[in-house]
Amino acid sequence: MFVFNLAYANLEIAPAVVNINAEPMSVYEGKFIVTNLEDVPVTVNIEKEDWKNSSGNDSFTTVDKWLELPKTVVDIAPKGTVEVPFVVTTDSNMKGSISGMVVFTIEGGMFQISMKQPVYLVIKGTEKLDFKIDELDLKTSTRDGGIYYNLTLKNNGNIHIRHNGVIEIYNKQTGDLVKSVNIDETFPTYAQDSRNFKGFVISGTDLKKGKYVALFKIKAFDKQVIGRKRFKVSRLGEVVTE
Repeated sequence: MFVFNLAYANLEIAPAVVNINAEPMSVYEGKFIVTNLEDVPVTVNIEKEDWKNSSGNDSFTTVDKWLELPKTVVDIAPKGTVEVPFVVTTDSNMKGSISGMVVFTIEGGMFQISMKQPVYLVIKGTEKLDFKIDELDLKTSTRDGGIYYNLTLKNNGNIHIRHNGVIEIYNKQTGDLVKSVNIDETFPTYAQDSRNFKGFVISGTDLKKGKYVALFKIKAFDKQVIGRKRFKVSRLGEVVTE
């Protein structure tokens, strides 16, 4: 859940992300659950906002074409909960992924605060899954001496992906697996777009001086791609990539 805190407003909205897989020419009805955690009533305005679509959906770049909000204003009692329904209607010409935002806005005093909840729509039977590792690097941090990865994922498909995976580090001379590091699912990489990801791999002092190979096994849905990076570790734990 996405939890938002202010002195005058404390809301809880679920779900934080809506993922819908729908057939062409179908209707999907869903809802957000909005809870007021404060001891005072609040008024929440609800709007739609355009977001990212895959190519081939020029007729549906406006979220008004496929997403309906029956309620645009809700009053929530202290400690109360309301349902905010939404309706998604698909078209026979939709392809790949289409996205929009539902925006919840609270006004209080001199401030206006908005919370945006994404709605991702994928049209069944039109999906194209195609991604690759575009750039890959390993560097030693000057802050803590740890080894970090820098990975750019290129999504050539027509649906957004949320990847996960594993980094396997092998001793180049012996072929032994030295370390395995999980990459947890995180932010999406949108269709026909690239996104950069960074993360901790291992402390430089945990690797002996020598040559290594890091295999990045990145997976989304039923597809896996592998990136390879050769590197050396100095006596001081510093990384030099090949």
